[in-house]
Amino acid sequence: MEAVLRYRMATRMAQRLRAEGRPLPLPALGETLGLRGPVEPILRPLLDGRFVPEGEVGLWEWHYPFPPEGEAVVVLDLETTGLAPGLNEVIELALVRLEGGERRAFQSLVRPLRPPSPFIQRLTGIRTWELEGAPPWEVVLEEAWPLLEGATLVIQNAPFDLAFLRPALEGLGHRLENPVVDTLRLAKKAMRGLRRYGLDALSEALLLPPRAEHRALGDVERTLAVAYEVYYMLTSGRPRPLRELGR
Repeated sequence: MEAVLRYRMATRMAQRLRAEGRPLPLPALGETLGLRGPVEPILRPLLDGRFVPEGEVGLWEWHYPFPPEGEAVVVLDLETTGLAPGLNEVIELALVRLEGGERRAFQSLVRPLRPPSPFIQRLTGIRTWELEGAPPWEVVLEEAWPLLEGATLVIQNAPFDLAFLRPALEGLGHRLENPVVDTLRLAKKAMRGLRRYGLDALSEALLLPPRAEHRALGDVERTLAVAYEVYYMLTSGRPRPLRELGR
């Protein structure tokens, strides 16, 4: 069975369990997939680390939280005018901080020195006129910095975002020494056999809605959803700090 189909089927079962809020027998989960008859030989191999497989099938997320207790997590994303740090510029920053059951979100457009190309405007949906009244990068970073402090950073393809983020923060006198968890790397550990591990590919495998535009806050929410799923895939009943999974 193709890997993406396997994870889509498993995610559909997880979604059914979440909707029910209680463990279910395998035949009931088989009905979710349109299966009848002896489903155990088909479904049992699909039960990845998210599932409690003994007896009726449940979910480990009902037994311990994400993020783990005592760990602050910040999911972060940037939109930029291109792929070259030092040459291209940031035009949007968004993040969500999760800590102690609380959620704090931050999003801001960033005024670049040069307007983004028509291609970037089409890709992101961010128009030049919207950026003209936005604050500069340094002002946005100073406002966001308190939300970053003391947190594990969760970023899809983290080296790219950090190449823009770290030098700018250092220029303001802030050293970004946070633990960093790359959801791309985590997904490669948790979801073996996929051909691609970009955010769109992971979204397809985990049944997340397709994105119409590349916007920072939307991609933060998508990255958070991926991190949630792969956290339970990798911990499978043995909760650990997220920062340890990224090592």
